[in-house]
Amino acid sequence: MQRLLLTEALRKRLLPHLAHQARVVGPRREDDGVVRWGELTAWSELAPPAELPQLPPKVWLLPSPELLWTEGGGGFVPAANDEALVLVGVATCDLAGVAWLDQAGADDGSYRRRRRSLRLVGRACQPLPSCSCPPRTSPPPFDLFVDDDWLWSGSAWGDGVLAALAEGPRVVTHAVPKTSAHAATLAPPADLAARFRAGQEAPVWAATAARCLACGACSVVCPTCNCFDVVDTAPLAGPVQRWRVADNCFFRDHALVAGGHNFRPDRTARLKFRFEHKLLGFGPLRGQSSCVGCGRCVRACPARIDLREVWAALPAAPEGGG
Repeated sequence: MQRLLLTEALRKRLLPHLAHQARVVGPRREDDGVVRWGELTAWSELAPPAELPQLPPKVWLLPSPELLWTEGGGGFVPAANDEALVLVGVATCDLAGVAWLDQAGADDGSYRRRRRSLRLVGRACQPLPSCSCPPRTSPPPFDLFVDDDWLWSGSAWGDGVLAALAEGPRVVTHAVPKTSAHAATLAPPADLAARFRAGQEAPVWAATAARCLACGACSVVCPTCNCFDVVDTAPLAGPVQRWRVADNCFFRDHALVAGGHNFRPDRTARLKFRFEHKLLGFGPLRGQSSCVGCGRCVRACPARIDLREVWAALPAAPEGGG
């Protein structure tokens, strides 16, 4: 891994250099106090490290609605979605979210095209009390990473940036960037899967579901939630198009199928579904949690539901039930 000493002069030159290659965006605090992704011209425009953007990087990789293709001339024309983009100031948890989406979207052509055009510039963060970042010895995959002292490269593209900006020698090191000084609180217990199986009738499910408004805000702000529906439009005059639109496992019709049957008709069932798939994984990624510890779901929830409190309330797994 290569790194450069992060002088003030280097910091000032970094964004203009990146802007010559691609559109550069990062988390900015706007006039209404909300931190959103916006175009950057100077490092000073970035929101403080403790302030995550309201929405995670997935909005650039999985936009909604997204045109998938248009039928025309006897064939299907894929939508163009390869704008070169650099995300600057990406927190470690959001880097982890993109790394997880890279696995989930490995067979998604539209996702892969967007991902190939995206570069990630991470930075060390200052986690909030609502965060539950797992302890990490190094950040998840990145192209560039900025901590208090160094600009690090994590890819061939990053090596090229360092080479272009270097005023002195680049340092090749086995060291890794500092991500944060935060230790995980209320980390999931090692036997969470066994607790979930044994605690299907635990009172915490109904009690928590009674507070839930089924608004879906937690899934909207989650860096890894990626449920979607597909909608075809066929106007009388005009081309047929296929769109991908975000869906949400807390919505009543998410598990509604032909014939009117609903596999998860109530909020308790939907809460269990989200808990299981978020923390225990599903499909090929079963056993791999997709929670990156960013805390957005807690901050966005009108009822302040916290999955950490749910797993803490589950009864201990029976002996030998791991």
